[in-house]
Amino acid sequence: MKKHESYKIKNLVLVLSLMLISLSGCDSDWIDSDLNIDPDSPGDVPMALILPAVQQSMGYVLAGNDNTRTNNIWTQHFDGVSRQSFTEARYQLTSADVGNIWDATYTDILMNLDRLVEKSKNEGFESPHFTGVAQVMQATTLGITTDLFGDIPFSNALGGGQGNLKPAYDTQEQVYDTIFELLDDAVVNLAATANVLPVKGDVIYGGSLTKWTKAAYSIKARHYLQLSNVLGNEAYTKALAAVENGFASNADNYFVPFEDANRNPIFQFMEQRGDIRMGATFVNLLLATDDPRLPFYVAENADGEFLGSVSGSENASASLPGPYAADPTSPVYLMTYAELKFIEAEAHLALGSPALATEAFQEAVAASVLMVTGDANTAWLDANINGGTVTLEEIITQKYISGFATNQPYSDFRRTGFPNLPLAQGAVLSQIPVRFPYPQSELDYNTENVPAARQLTDNLWWDQ
Repeated sequence: MKKHESYKIKNLVLVLSLMLISLSGCDSDWIDSDLNIDPDSPGDVPMALILPAVQQSMGYVLAGNDNTRTNNIWTQHFDGVSRQSFTEARYQLTSADVGNIWDATYTDILMNLDRLVEKSKNEGFESPHFTGVAQVMQATTLGITTDLFGDIPFSNALGGGQGNLKPAYDTQEQVYDTIFELLDDAVVNLAATANVLPVKGDVIYGGSLTKWTKAAYSIKARHYLQLSNVLGNEAYTKALAAVENGFASNADNYFVPFEDANRNPIFQFMEQRGDIRMGATFVNLLLATDDPRLPFYVAENADGEFLGSVSGSENASASLPGPYAADPTSPVYLMTYAELKFIEAEAHLALGSPALATEAFQEAVAASVLMVTGDANTAWLDANINGGTVTLEEIITQKYISGFATNQPYSDFRRTGFPNLPLAQGAVLSQIPVRFPYPQSELDYNTENVPAARQLTDNLWWDQ
């Protein structure tokens, strides 16, 4: 799947051949069997070390930097004002630009999760709880990745096709089926009572099986809702069924923590490059209602203003990201209780229960405000949120605000058309992109399997 893998195999064959030639002409009894063991690269890594490493990779790769930064530029939470970010603001994202995302998703996350599942099922070393945690993480990773790229390799790329450098692609419909299967299996495994080892090394939930089970149901609700244009009312009904067993409060939020010794990826990006500013569409929505989340999401600029950059305008005097997403210790959110309540609100509204939709909507905004600000802000909620019957546009617009610095607003925008985003200044396309391109390594080395839909304007399966 990646070109460097083929080089590794060629080099390995060469090394083995040289070893055989060398050893065939001498007595090998004197050779120390530990001589070529690298103590810094252990051959067998325990599950308690694999797990936190993968979780940190998820925080960096899936939701912490490249993925989210790019699609948040397109959703106008951010604006790219320099270098690559500026070209992305005008909808130029090439196959060369996504290679790091793709490679890290497979090598750092999916392959290691596959290894974790394999280790958790070894005879005499069974741990269904580790399996269940890994399956929730697999489903999370597949969901975010397929919602960005569409069809992707999976069933033939990892355990099922180990050593296959040219894996076939699963259709997005197949990937979604896999997501739901993984989550169903995860719930069963997390509830297992036999052959149980405690889950250690978990930096997300500290080994809490209850919270991982809630995360499984919550991710399921996300992706059933995502199929609303494919399944219609069935999607809403299944989403609501999953909501019942999902997150119950902000205490259940699914996030990767960061600290001074391991700093938040957006903070690192701003410290090293600083090529983005806050987007005008997002900032103006917050300003319109004096939203209490504003100073947490957005930093004041040099003039003491909360100023957004119009998409594509290259306004370097606009505000930088605020502490919520860009402090050294800011967590990276994979899914929140607020998102789940927005899902509930949309599903109830679609199924003809506006009162239930309005109640869930109000709870969603309240959860978001409390999570971001640490204060209930009841007066602001009463003045701006707690009144009247909610509409779909209001649900998605508030979900867009709550989902800042995550991937979900991009999926919701493509699915619903809300919020109504203007085209970027100087845009090279006639519409906002609806997908990421496939990486150059796939185009070069797996050409026969890369799907025909490769343009930024080619809709995904669930977006037809």
